Amino acid sequence: MPELAGIETLVFLQSVDLFRHCRAEEVVRLAAIASERSFAAGERVYEQGDAADALFCVVRGAVALEGPGGERRRVGPLVAFGVVEVLLGRMRATSAVAEGDTLALVIEADDFFDLLANNIEIVKALFRQFVQPEQALAAAGGSR
Repeated sequence: MPELAGIETLVFLQSVDLFRHCRAEEVVRLAAIASERSFAAGERVYEQGDAADALFCVVRGAVALEGPGGERRRVGPLVAFGVVEVLLGRMRATSAVAEGDTLALVIEADDFFDLLANNIEIVKALFRQFVQPEQALAAAGGSR
């Protein structure tokens, strides 16, 4: 799969669900620590029980997340996955398998935490992303 140009990486990251609340300056910092990785159809991205040492953003293609009970969820372009396990420091709860030829941006957990430690604006943006669904549910009178 062809590589992304630097500007394409920035535009892509600004569109990823996880980073939608980040300003351009924060996205530049995220792009600096992201690397591209290609996965062939059927290739494992990670296995259930692996250390959560990176988060992933699908650029092209799709990844199937397979849980221990057989549950399956598909993630496609502009979706980040493996994030919560990284943030919580947990082992992988699912296996991730490329459904077809897939290009992803990978952000190593250590680099991500170093960036968060030095940039409160990214931390705030991530909180906004994670809290937003809760606020919408609360406003509708629901609970989780």
